[in-house]
Amino acid sequence: RTVRVVGAFLDAPQLIHFTTTAALDPATLHRTTLLTARDEPSPYTLTEVRRSERSGTRGVVYEATIDRPVEFEDVATLVINPYGPAPVWVHARDILSEPQFTALDAELGSHWTQESTTFRTWSPVSESVNLLLFDRLDAQLPILAVPLEHTGRGVWEAEVPGDFHGTAYQYWFRSYGQDRVTADIHSIGATADSSRSVVIDLSRTNPENWGEINPPELLQPTDEIIYEIHVRDFTVADRSLAPNLRGTYAGLTHRGTIGSGDGAIRTGLNHLEDLGVTAVHLLPVQDFTAPPGQYNWGYWTALFNVAESNYSTDASSPAQPITDLKAAIHGLHEAGIRVILDVVYNHTSTSFEFSPFDQAVPYYYFRTTIDGRLRNDAGVGNSIADERPMVRKYIGDSLEYWTREYRVDGFRFDLLGTHHPESVREWVKRIRAVRPDATIYGEPWTGGGPTYFGKGAQRGMEIAVFNDHLRNAIRGDLDGTAQGFATGPGGDVQAIRRGVMGAIDDFADHPTETVNYVSAHDNLTLWDKITLTHPEASEADKRAMHKLAHTIVLTSQGIAFIHGGADFARTKGGNHNSYNAGDEVNKFDWPRKAEYREVFEYLSGLIELRREYPELRMPDRDQVRANLRWMPQESGSPREVMAFTVGSEQDRSLHIIYNGTATRQSVPLPEGRWHVIVDHEHAGTQSLRRLERSATLPAYSAMVLRLGD
Repeated sequence: RTVRVVGAFLDAPQLIHFTTTAALDPATLHRTTLLTARDEPSPYTLTEVRRSERSGTRGVVYEATIDRPVEFEDVATLVINPYGPAPVWVHARDILSEPQFTALDAELGSHWTQESTTFRTWSPVSESVNLLLFDRLDAQLPILAVPLEHTGRGVWEAEVPGDFHGTAYQYWFRSYGQDRVTADIHSIGATADSSRSVVIDLSRTNPENWGEINPPELLQPTDEIIYEIHVRDFTVADRSLAPNLRGTYAGLTHRGTIGSGDGAIRTGLNHLEDLGVTAVHLLPVQDFTAPPGQYNWGYWTALFNVAESNYSTDASSPAQPITDLKAAIHGLHEAGIRVILDVVYNHTSTSFEFSPFDQAVPYYYFRTTIDGRLRNDAGVGNSIADERPMVRKYIGDSLEYWTREYRVDGFRFDLLGTHHPESVREWVKRIRAVRPDATIYGEPWTGGGPTYFGKGAQRGMEIAVFNDHLRNAIRGDLDGTAQGFATGPGGDVQAIRRGVMGAIDDFADHPTETVNYVSAHDNLTLWDKITLTHPEASEADKRAMHKLAHTIVLTSQGIAFIHGGADFARTKGGNHNSYNAGDEVNKFDWPRKAEYREVFEYLSGLIELRREYPELRMPDRDQVRANLRWMPQESGSPREVMAFTVGSEQDRSLHIIYNGTATRQSVPLPEGRWHVIVDHEHAGTQSLRRLERSATLPAYSAMVLRLGD
């Protein structure tokens, strides 16, 4: 029979895994040797061979011990010849996490000066690395090939004299007997198709007055009120913008108005200021692989340190996206609005031979099964192996770069659950070393793989996670017809209580560790969810449910998060996964704001309330326990009628009531004269009327009262 080795992987200095097309007697494999391809081959002997219980679908996997540690120089040149003459390259995998192969202090990438540019990359498995320089971005052939010198621990370096700002380049790696030409994963500029990196003098990308305005400071994490937007969605249908600026970074800071008179609506930056949010969360703006002009949310990241050109005023210029994004951040900061980047370090847009990561160091950046197949923890084809030191460093370097160079105010981690706690702890430390008040949070779940950072893992780490317990309790399920507290009857009342308390009786040590929300870019918008759940409901009832849901979010302890456009009942026509559905589905439908002006003003009023009353933003669990008191359930009262006071025992600053039932409810009030500042129609901080002894709430509504004279 013919037996062939499919692949082999060196996972430690004395441990190897290899896969064969058919089962072999392990005893016969003890005669197998590993050979080096150096001028004077030095064979290694397999002293112990055993069949692995973690067999792959492509064959039978064996695990073997090598008679002595493999030398560094052999990593890229080992061949295995267990059964016949055909050699198989042994790929270095986890062995590259050994200290002698890592360079945690290396400053990788291209570093420009007017006199020269230094190019530095990491590839311990390469036998040679050459720099290819192009005289035009689209030139077919390089004008210069410069060999890089190996300076140790896998670092390759070359300094090239001259001013190379705007020059395209690639690396030519020679590893495992193959030539691999690819972009620089550490680059800060690139061509629009991400195929080539570009040298950038960052000082030439700074917009006017850059650095003259300090980013808005946050005294405590719970002060943040986040508004999630996609650059193109927010700007592409704003008719007050010049057509060439629609869909671009420039639209983020445009102060627009559509219409006139009483029917006029304010768009762009005017809209954000009127709403009163403290921060915008931008869906990914790190370079992704959608072709120019093709709609995408951006979760297909290619080069993590490059600003996406699809939102630039000139996608053909590698420097312009940097300038445009910086200008947008500057303008938002000038308006007192912080900028949080949605980052997708858990996977990349391409894998293996199509990925610049795998071309630089094959089998290192991605998680693989025991027999070398890609793991799919993120649910999109690959998963980044942040548990490996140089991968962890890469992400940490990238986060620090965005914080320093672009002056961003925080990060939202996509599929944070795929990352290891040790990695997250290091990244948070690096971000906070630059911006102590950075807002950092993420999704504590995966795309189907193992969860390493779930709810609770964030305790004590100065990072928050989304509270899907509260979300589901408020709205019901994501895309089905299950009802929640605000879309009821239904909902987990105890989950509402825990959410209002900042999850301190759930998965958080303090309210600073939970992000409260009811909808986001994923899944049905809240309005579409309500419409699906209650197709026969009146417009008034749907609006009431929508307002009640957001009232719970904005009166709960923790960090508040609003899906962009929810403030005017955003709809995507029932599309629950609109990542590539285009403008017609995803755009901010600004005229709709006029139709739902009441909803916008209500949410704006709730935000004003939250910003006015620190009792709604307590950062410490002891404060919450001392100052938030639930009212006992009245005999015979529906469980969906809930009330609590928040504030000191002396003044009981606020009294808050939720009615999650479909009927009018009368609710007793604590002793005193109370000013209604939020009811089913209006929200804010001004007194609407006074009440004593009891309050009556219409179906699906909330009331906020403050104690007064």
